[in-house]
Amino acid sequence: MIHLKRHAGDLADLTQAEIIELFRLVKNFEDALRHAFDATMFNWSCYMNNAYKETPPNPHVHWWAVPRYDHIVEFDGRTFEDPNFGNPYDHGRWFAPPHELRQNIANGIKANFVLLGN
Repeated sequence: MIHLKRHAGDLADLTQAEIIELFRLVKNFEDALRHAFDATMFNWSCYMNNAYKETPPNPHVHWWAVPRYDHIVEFDGRTFEDPNFGNPYDHGRWFAPPHELRQNIANGIKANFVLLGN
């Protein structure tokens, strides 16, 4: 998940500079996951529906990045499959990985993440 650093409740509230920075981040993030985990492609979404379940709503712009795989991935002693590849991902397949696995995934991304200059 990628969060906007300041509060904004709608994509239309983003500045031109923030939009440009988002696309730099998308490029870097996708490149890092391709190098670290051989991701095939990505689904990006900006859901803020849950914010509207409260009154008054207080949405905050954020994006979900879901790497997709057309092959099995072995990582950290686990096997990961994407049986719905080529179709929308199945929200019911989410799982909460153990802390150590999350940390190892984060380390793999960080090791391959390149910060681009302005």
